[in-house]
Amino acid sequence: MNESGLLYYITDSRGTVIKCADAIAETADIIKEGKIVALKGIGGFHLCCDAFNAKAIDELRKRKNRPHKPFALMAANIDVLRDHCTLSDNEPELLTSSKRPIVLLKKNENSTLPDCIAPGLRRLGVMLPYFHLHNLLFNKGLEFLIMTSGNAGGAPIQYKDDEVILHLNGVADFFLFHDRNIHNPIDDSVVKFAAGKEMVSRRGRGYIPFDIKLSESDSVLALGAEEKSSICLSKAGYAYISRYLGDLKDLNSYDLFIKTIDDMTSLYQLKPKIYAHDFHPQYLSARYAMEQQGRRVAVQHHHAHMVSCMVEHNLYDNTIGVIFDGTGLGSDGSIWGGEFLLGNIKGFKRIGHLKPVILQGGDKAIKEPWRCAAAYLYSLGYEPEDYLEQEKIPDITVIKQALASNLNCYLSTSMGRLFDCAAALIGLRQVITYDAQGAIELENIAVSGIDDQSYSYSIYENNNDLLELDYRGIISDLLIDKKYGTSASIMSARFHNTISESTVDMLLKLRNKYHINQIVLSGGVFENTYLLESAYQKLKKEGFSVYFNGQIPINDSGISVGQLAIANEYLGG
Repeated sequence: MNESGLLYYITDSRGTVIKCADAIAETADIIKEGKIVALKGIGGFHLCCDAFNAKAIDELRKRKNRPHKPFALMAANIDVLRDHCTLSDNEPELLTSSKRPIVLLKKNENSTLPDCIAPGLRRLGVMLPYFHLHNLLFNKGLEFLIMTSGNAGGAPIQYKDDEVILHLNGVADFFLFHDRNIHNPIDDSVVKFAAGKEMVSRRGRGYIPFDIKLSESDSVLALGAEEKSSICLSKAGYAYISRYLGDLKDLNSYDLFIKTIDDMTSLYQLKPKIYAHDFHPQYLSARYAMEQQGRRVAVQHHHAHMVSCMVEHNLYDNTIGVIFDGTGLGSDGSIWGGEFLLGNIKGFKRIGHLKPVILQGGDKAIKEPWRCAAAYLYSLGYEPEDYLEQEKIPDITVIKQALASNLNCYLSTSMGRLFDCAAALIGLRQVITYDAQGAIELENIAVSGIDDQSYSYSIYENNNDLLELDYRGIISDLLIDKKYGTSASIMSARFHNTISESTVDMLLKLRNKYHINQIVLSGGVFENTYLLESAYQKLKKEGFSVYFNGQIPINDSGISVGQLAIANEYLGG
């Protein structure tokens, strides 16, 4: 027992208690020796090792089957943090606030933290101590720790003493426990600053409960998306959004989804009368809605993104929404993701989009960006094997045959897949090991200071009176750059500049056509800070009123709020 009132004890990977005079001091020594420890916190277990020990970090990656995805860090204090990261004016206050989120920070060039913490990335996700145990450990001579969620294979964070050793004994060498039970697991929140504003990417510890006022909303349960799931329910005119729940295709995440529904409906004493769900009938969240008794409202994915931003900023008039993401079922049955929508909470119409491309391979096109590149090249009459890595040639031949015969193919306007295509063509990432890895690495290498350099593109009105942004010039120019040996960082910057410039060009044409000056930017592609800030600044220069998600996540974790608002309006409040 210590001044915190908690009893700490340490076990080995089999659960055998290690006898020692001071469990904290023993844990610190174990970490210094390069071992991996599962630490019990206030919302679950973290996997922890010395952040300066590259060998220990590589071992943690191997055991957790996480070869590239960045690890979160915890610094002893803000002075230690400044030695390794550059802080903006706003970031110190956020780091030291009572919420203590993970904040995405620029890594200093002279930092001695090993690159394997966040392979290929210039930013680190860092937080400061928020639990007595953390301070006790740092008082034993530690300065920087890897502090990643205690889970394996993308499952939810472990939080039960009687289960954690079973699930993590192949990952952690030792376990540090305290004697208080955790009843509800919760991940650390992830936050960053873009265009000078706080953006919450993942709502967790410190950021829930979170409520937002809606017009007389009551007894609606919105079930969110398939990945980056959250739920949202309404009572007495307020909407309450849950914590981040993960990917529902993971059984443990789905169990957490069900538990969260039960917990929140019990806490708010709510029996849902209306279930709002994604338009895609095969999403597990939508299938859950179909099994419930009550009225159901299917909400188009990108409309929900758009309204999530409108609700946050109290926008009710007609607005043009620019929604860029990876995947969402459109009202025409194709896959959308590069969308320009006109509407409000009550409804929308599609007024523009990225030129469609035929992709092949279903979810494989998401996990293997070279497939996206092959499809784009094929659509333009190029031979994919002339531009992609040689070891992919056998598969490329099969893909070409499948595209020619329309086998397992689908039509897509996804901006996320266009970013994947660029990442593959530039040679950054042919296969990903975590969500949006290609796009994240593409943003990371973009050089600054060449805002005036971009690729060609065209915009035209198609047979459905919709404006289309044509990608053909973008890809052709990128291939010319590649042929002449232009650096990957310059190609990335030019690609980003083109998407930003063409987006503004589209909106200028749409403003002239529809006389709407109010713009919202939403969807997971706008997690890309380079793109978001570039588009935002250019739009402001053109006199647009521009809004983007801040407190409600801009990714799929925020769409449950949009679903709820739309369903509530649809049914008359």
